[in-house]
Amino acid sequence: MFCKIKSACLIGIDGFIVDVEVDITKGLPIFNIIGLPDTSIKEAKERIKSAILNSGYDFLNSRIVINLSPADIRKEGPYFDLSMAVGILNNLYELSDEYMSQTLFLGELSLDGKLKKVRGILPIIINAKNNNIKRVFIPYQNLKEASYVDGVEIYPVDDLRQVIDFLAGKTKIDRYNKKEKLIKTEDYILDFSDIKGNYFVKRAMEIAAAGNHNMLMIGPPGSGKTMIAKRINTILPDMTEEEVIEVSKIYSAGGLIDENIGIITQRPFRSIHHTATKTALIGGGRDAKPGEVVLSHRGVLFLDEMLEFDRRTLETLRQPIEDKYINISRVKMNQTYPCNIMVVSAMNPCPCGFFSDQSGKVCKCTNSEINRYLNRASGPFLDRFDLFVEVTPINFEEFQSNNKEETSKKIKKRVEKARKIQSERYKGDGIYTNNDINTKKIDTYCYLDEECKDFVKTVFTKYKFSSRSYHKLLKTARTIADLDEDDIKVCHIAEALSFRKAYYNYWA
Repeated sequence: MFCKIKSACLIGIDGFIVDVEVDITKGLPIFNIIGLPDTSIKEAKERIKSAILNSGYDFLNSRIVINLSPADIRKEGPYFDLSMAVGILNNLYELSDEYMSQTLFLGELSLDGKLKKVRGILPIIINAKNNNIKRVFIPYQNLKEASYVDGVEIYPVDDLRQVIDFLAGKTKIDRYNKKEKLIKTEDYILDFSDIKGNYFVKRAMEIAAAGNHNMLMIGPPGSGKTMIAKRINTILPDMTEEEVIEVSKIYSAGGLIDENIGIITQRPFRSIHHTATKTALIGGGRDAKPGEVVLSHRGVLFLDEMLEFDRRTLETLRQPIEDKYINISRVKMNQTYPCNIMVVSAMNPCPCGFFSDQSGKVCKCTNSEINRYLNRASGPFLDRFDLFVEVTPINFEEFQSNNKEETSKKIKKRVEKARKIQSERYKGDGIYTNNDINTKKIDTYCYLDEECKDFVKTVFTKYKFSSRSYHKLLKTARTIADLDEDDIKVCHIAEALSFRKAYYNYWA
């Protein structure tokens, strides 16, 4: 007897529909799974046999062949356990054709017949919806995550017997189709009001958040670089529903979603250690898995102690920062992942950390050591940053000051207002923030009057800008003007230029 049941697996961060073809015939007892299965799928034979027997059913002493179609694509993971068990038991029991068709079966079976959660449920169900699948049977532990996709009937189940009894018409399973609210305002423990002084740096952070610009902080140890960077999320706008789904798909595919929450509602903030490898940062391996730049999508990638990273590792970031996506190619796998990220970096100005320190600590490094240290970051890599700021240690009086610092909530309101202006300006153009403006549109969206053109010409000639630096200056000025709810003026360009001063102090 032959039957075909639909299941799915992950390829990269996207779901992929697989037809599980079960053929049971007379002959020598054998159980084969074909169609490029990996080891975890081949081992499913023992899981399925034990699960069927321990659920109170008989296991057929026949020739069983299961094909996972299409057969030219490698399948991985325990996604097919439930579908294969249902296909085998369909030969013994009269299961409902109505529920067997246009239905997806997902889940890993334990030896006692219980269903275990699998990763990647969200992208799989999104793909099922796009392929007109009406209903999905999933492990109960995956319910929270699955409930955020509208338009598909979700049937959460605990074990194999519950599924078979339902398909045989003996029991009922309540389907779950509740749509919960995706967007909510997050409460953060950290706040910008914790930071004393450093108003220039906080202003740079506000501009970076408003336009999604990349930012580099330079300063001695203990000046507050990391403390400031960790609060950037508190002033970023809440994610839209589209962004929530984008980010949650990535984390679901990586098995990084809390099953009690089921979705990612906070913008990612990924702080990675400087010993991270290129594969950990970019992604790769045999399966072309996504790395930290992809996990930072729609959020922040924080490079603390930036110059302690291996130079070749840093250089691999140049393309994804610029392109907003990364293509990982392997012999049998080619995957493209989104990585629209804000890069925030922090570094010491020299190996000992106290070069140009204004607190009185003396730098012990020679000029050649300082130059060698600073040259760990190449010119093209530094060209990817929009804002460069020096962070200085605050004095005792600032520590003891009772002045109330501005809260993250106030700063966030200004950032959201600027983002709203950008959203309306770029509607229908495929642009989300000022940092996304391409070179063809720069003259349209960063219009300069004659006074501004004269000023920019003087600046361009004096500092010998590259075309990328020139465009970044205009984009930053555009963001500053948006915060003022105004067109670009000379004062906005001048302020944008002031955030490049640190670059010329150290690398010019």
